[in-house]
Amino acid sequence: MSGRILQQSGYPGVIAAMEKNLIEFIMYCSCIPGAQAYQSSDHIAAITGIPQPSLNVVMGVKMDEQTIMTRIKEIMIPFQARQVPMLWWLFPDTQPANLGYYLKRSGLQYNGTEPGMMIELSRLPTTLPTIDGFSIEEVEDATALNEWIQVSSIAFGGAAGNIDPEYIKFEQCLGWGKDLPDRRFLGRLHGKAVATSSMFLGAGVAGLFSVGTLPEARGQGIGSAISVAPLSVARTLGYNIGVLQASPMGYSIYARIGFQECCSIQTYLWAPR
Repeated sequence: MSGRILQQSGYPGVIAAMEKNLIEFIMYCSCIPGAQAYQSSDHIAAITGIPQPSLNVVMGVKMDEQTIMTRIKEIMIPFQARQVPMLWWLFPDTQPANLGYYLKRSGLQYNGTEPGMMIELSRLPTTLPTIDGFSIEEVEDATALNEWIQVSSIAFGGAAGNIDPEYIKFEQCLGWGKDLPDRRFLGRLHGKAVATSSMFLGAGVAGLFSVGTLPEARGQGIGSAISVAPLSVARTLGYNIGVLQASPMGYSIYARIGFQECCSIQTYLWAPR
């Protein structure tokens, strides 16, 4: 993991660090058994084998337009061989700029555009409205991790008791601990686990991920609190910038706590029939 903390907050530098943070996070996730990850001259690819598109990706694309159709076909071979859904991530400096056109010609589907957002951690809210009975803890043992997995899965549309066992093994394999770049946070309301977040420290910035709240606990400010908690930890560690890719549901939450939109990020999806 790159260790030099980003000092400046200009958008070009932040956007480059945002993409690299995501790349480092995906490469970190590829440490699990059976995963494949590599970096070539014109792209970076990682295949965890977990049937979630965001865990099987192509990023950092810098391709020659003259040979691009052949290269796309070659890059897709291992994903198709393993029959796992996957994403191509297109950041602002992706080359060529019209890569999406060639991906669609190659059979991939446009999967949407998400705003990339950033915040100077010195501008984080120092206080948030009090939520009666709510507390936040860092995941530091197997029991808390299992709760985190359950809540995160349900918050993102999964069904209780129907979580992919391979995904559970994947999260368990990543482990926990304050000495790791990937750290998870769990929110409890009157003792019940209801919210999750995580942060990945890489490329000199703090990447915010996995922010989710159970449906019955939404609308109380829990999303803001569980987002600020890991970023506050990053600030105490000397980090200056927080970054994320915002979902439509999360955008207003992040804007309220001070995040600013700095770029647009496209994704293209391939999934086995």
